[in-house]
Order: sequence, then C-alpha cells, then structure tokens
Amino acid sequence: MALGSVMLLVTACAHEPTAQTASAPPPPPPVEATPAPASETPNNPAMENGPTSADVPREGPNAGNDTGSGGGTMEPQSASSMSDGQILEVTHIANTGEIAQAKLALAKARDARVRGFAQMMVRDHGQADKTGTLLAKKENIELEPSATSEQLAADATSASASLKADPAAEFDKSYVDTQVKEHQAVLDMLDQKLIVSATNPELKAYLNEVRAAVASHLQHAKDLQSQIAQR
Repeated sequence: MALGSVMLLVTACAHEPTAQTASAPPPPPPVEATPAPASETPNNPAMENGPTSADVPREGPNAGNDTGSGGGTMEPQSASSMSDGQILEVTHIANTGEIAQAKLALAKARDARVRGFAQMMVRDHGQADKTGTLLAKKENIELEPSATSEQLAADATSASASLKADPAAEFDKSYVDTQVKEHQAVLDMLDQKLIVSATNPELKAYLNEVRAAVASHLQHAKDLQSQIAQR
C-alpha cells in the first residue's frame, strides 16, 4: 500500500503543470502602431528651407520692375531735372535780380567803369527777360516756382540788402565782387541744370543765347575786379 500511495503522488505531480498551463490567460493582442499626428509628419525636403522667390508675391511700388536685361524698366527721373516752366522762372529771377542790383549801382557807384558795367547789366538782362517772357507766351509755357528759383531769389535779395548797407567808398568793389559771384553761379546752373533739362527746342536755343551773354558778363566782371584791385 505504501508503494501505491507513492505511485499516485508521482502521477499527480506529473499532471499539475499541464493543468496550470491550460488555465493561464491568453496573451494580450499585439498593439497596432498609431499613426503620427499631422504635426509630426516628416517635412517635404523642398519646403525645409522656406518658400522660394517664386512662392512669395511681390509687393510695393516696384513690384515686377526687374532691372535685368529685357525688363523694359523705366529709369527714375533725375533729381536735378527741371520742367520748362521752372527753367523760365529761374532765368526770370536771375534777370530781375541783376537789373535791381545794376540800378542800385547806377545810384551809388563812383567809378565810371563800374557805372558802365551796370548800364550794360540793365540793358542786356532787360532784353533777356523780355525775350523769355515772349517765349513763354509763344510756346504756352507757364512759369513755375521751384526750390532752385526760390533759393536764387533769396540770394539776390540778400545781396541787394548787403549792397545797400555798404558805405559809398566800398560799394564799387562790393558790387563787382557780387557780379562775379552771381554770374558764375548762373553759368554753372545753366550748364548743369537748365540747358540739359530743357525739352522745348525754342527754350533750349534761348538758354544757349543766355549762356553766351552770362559768360561774357562774367569775364567782363572779372576784368573789372582786377582793375579795381590795382587802384
């Protein structure tokens, strides 16, 4: 009987693992991969460096105005260009300023040569101003103020005030010095702004005539300046 009990115990132990294995819970189902959120989706390599120039709309006043060959872009107007009306206003201011100072010289100058120069200024600038007025009427050009004409008028007014205040003994020299300075300034203005900006052919011809007269006046004033300095 002892041997039988031992055999039964061995038999029970041999079947115990099988019972435990059969009663174990089934393994969990495999976890399916969850798709990544849209924000984690790999970027398109073509977009990693940002949008290209073809993707960005052009804005502002220069949109589409490429300066490459064949673009047909218009060049901006030069800052120094002036309209025909502005040009005639400058010549008018220059002429009237010279006439006013010349009349002052005729009243105050002591040197006969200075008085003769002043008479020439009244005659020549008076004729030039008259010609400019007729040209404006004929070509239907309306005179227009500009920063250049306003500065010229201010300079002429200041020069006249200074000459009026000069003592009689110093007037002749001061007047001639002023004429050298002013005629040089007008000559430079004609060369650098007025003649190159004029679009009307008649106006351009008039300005060339004025330039010849101004250059002659300038040389005359320089000669007179030297003569007065040697007294």
